[in-house]
Amino acid sequence: MKISMFRSMTETGLNRKVNQFLEDSNVEVINIKFSMTIFDCGALVMYKEKE
Repeated sequence: MKISMFRSMTETGLNRKVNQFLEDSNVEVINIKFSMTIFDCGALVMYKEKE
């Protein structure tokens, strides 16, 4: 299992970054964790590479 972390100032920016990663990668997503603070939002994508 591998992870990638993403941060953005807005939810829209975070969505764009995570979606771009998923479109550009040959991965099977295991789980996505989301966090939001006053200053930014973050996501942790847990995945494994497809064979």
